[in-house]
Amino acid sequence: SADARPVMAPHRAFYELSLLKTSGEASAPVGASGRIAYDFTGSACEGYTTTFRQATEMTAPEGEGVSTSMRSTSFESADHSTLTFRVENSSPRHPPEIVEGSASRSGDGSLSIDLRRPAVMKTDTDHDAIFPTDMMIRAIEAARAGQVTMATKLYDGSNEGDKVFYTLSVIGRPSTAALSDPTKDAPEMRNMRRWPVTVSYFDVAKADAPPAYLLSFQMWENGVSSDLVLDYGSFQLKGALTKLEMLPLNACRK
Repeated sequence: SADARPVMAPHRAFYELSLLKTSGEASAPVGASGRIAYDFTGSACEGYTTTFRQATEMTAPEGEGVSTSMRSTSFESADHSTLTFRVENSSPRHPPEIVEGSASRSGDGSLSIDLRRPAVMKTDTDHDAIFPTDMMIRAIEAARAGQVTMATKLYDGSNEGDKVFYTLSVIGRPSTAALSDPTKDAPEMRNMRRWPVTVSYFDVAKADAPPAYLLSFQMWENGVSSDLVLDYGSFQLKGALTKLEMLPLNACRK
């Protein structure tokens, strides 16, 4: 029915990263390349598992290359009340930085964070924050309903695992026209709706600061993303979808 929650399609997507533009600030890279590999599996019965790997090679203004890689795995429960995660950031000159833990939302909406690494820490916040898969489903619901903005607080375990983001999503007009990326070869995505979305991430602790980060993409009705733009302020990376593999959806056992 039209009221059914969007069904997130299990899939594996690969994106090729390139430098889209730079501000020309002294610290901004003059070149960039890399790739993202994104795996999404699960269902509304068993919960959702996401694996994200990003490797980036930046060329600094003085010509030296700096490579970084990030790998995260997370599991979000089917009812979106708990998130367990492990995030590992590494670069050649530094030992890997690992953030590992879990977070849960109570009935009244407050968020409890339980970190194991980098240090053991338990903290209760009054933030009514949601988790990433829940946010994507809500964004698709908002888009279906014709909303042009959606504001929510998000917790995804990033940074040191202690940050809640205030996010503002701006949703453009729907389209069913095929894109020239691998989505056009997925039979189940033919004539499927998608919306251009830009999400601004603000650190809730710094209310007046500009967004920490912006992410733009084409949001398909099944949760697949095309045409990424990752905006870090002093530079932007483009993420072109180069390969898409649709994975089997495990039907909910009644």
